[in-house]
Amino acid sequence: MKTMKNSITRNLRFAVGFLTVMLISVTSGYAQDNPMGKGKGKASPEDRAKRQTEMMKENLKLTPAQEPKVAAINLKYAKKNEEARKITDTTLQRTTLQGNNKLKETELKGILTPEQLKTYQKQVAEMKARRKGKAPKSQP
Repeated sequence: MKTMKNSITRNLRFAVGFLTVMLISVTSGYAQDNPMGKGKGKASPEDRAKRQTEMMKENLKLTPAQEPKVAAINLKYAKKNEEARKITDTTLQRTTLQGNNKLKETELKGILTPEQLKTYQKQVAEMKARRKGKAPKSQP
């Protein structure tokens, strides 16, 4: 009876250990293999710019002539913001990012129509509000 109990306990420990190792390997593998980089700070500037351009293309109805210009601006500022995120002083980092956003909007003003710009500014305001938890996601 005692030998059987020891055998069951040993098998149970082995099974629990095995399942723990499998669970850790699966979850860590998933965390490392996140192609869209949806975790905070994981996406490359190129991925961010591409995703942002696609959203703008859809939401603002960019023309074929506007799309490459907007994509170039998005990439430029995604790279600038990537560098700004490395700043350890949070006040300076925030000021730099806000300045980059203003410069980006100034460049977009030269490409977007007044209606597109208005829509863009509205969406930016909604995103800021959502980030601060002040407004729900709007319906299209």
